[in-house]
Amino acid sequence: MWPGRHLEWSACGSASATCQSAGTLGRHFGLAGPGLLGVGGGTGSPNPYPLQHSTPLAVMASPLKLEQDMQGKVDSFRARIAQEAEDLVSTFFPQKLSELDSRVQELRLQDLSRIRSVPVPESLIAPDTAGDGPNRDPPPLQTQPSIKVLALPSGEGQLLRSNQHLVELIERVKPEIELLREKCNTVRMWVQLLIPKVEDGNNFGVSIQEDTVDQLWTVESTAASYLRRFSTYYNTRAKLVSKIVKYPQVEDYRRTVAEVDENEYLSVRQILLHVRNQYATLHDVILKNIEKIKTPRSTNTDNLY
Repeated sequence: MWPGRHLEWSACGSASATCQSAGTLGRHFGLAGPGLLGVGGGTGSPNPYPLQHSTPLAVMASPLKLEQDMQGKVDSFRARIAQEAEDLVSTFFPQKLSELDSRVQELRLQDLSRIRSVPVPESLIAPDTAGDGPNRDPPPLQTQPSIKVLALPSGEGQLLRSNQHLVELIERVKPEIELLREKCNTVRMWVQLLIPKVEDGNNFGVSIQEDTVDQLWTVESTAASYLRRFSTYYNTRAKLVSKIVKYPQVEDYRRTVAEVDENEYLSVRQILLHVRNQYATLHDVILKNIEKIKTPRSTNTDNLY
């Protein structure tokens, strides 16, 4: 057999196999007439597995539609939040600023000694009972002055009370912190609802809105940390008082409790100062940028050119 004829037959066999495979693929995918890629013939028989047509782009890009009653509820919520937030910024924030400023002035730094609830024991020198002459008593072995230990009540049913001055002060400050968080949350929601959809260019007003939202969120997070620190103070003081009960003769534990109380008094006063300052800062920043916050994108584009 000739080599050329062998190559010709091999090529024809490969072509036939290719045409057969192409025709099979064409029939499988429902292609009538010529086979896949124009090779091989299709029978035109119906395809038992038709191709699934994709959703048109116009349908996918269509906006979501809400029912009329649901859209009305959303619009009512937006209007209520906007009215409440504007009242907070224009009226409530200045009122709380003035009120807290008066309360801060009442917490004077000279009141530190008044808040101590664990007294420091006084040292008493032991009386000299030694007499004169031959009846003189021998000197005691201990030459240091004795200390009068102020023992705390012990036993079942005995309550070691907290520092009442600080408890009353903390209970007065905690509602102010929670109120600041709540009002900041309302104003932050209002600003977030005013942010327009994402577009290219003319986003300076949007950046101001985002900065305002970040600042309000920071105030909320800081206020939450203030609420957590009160439990830390109570826990620290409880451990020290338990040490005093166990070791009543150690004066350093008593002094440590007094220092912890004084530091907490200063911290609570500083927290109240911070709450007052936040009302002043938020009121000032929002009023200065109220136009950009309410209308982040200007409709007048002639000034851009």
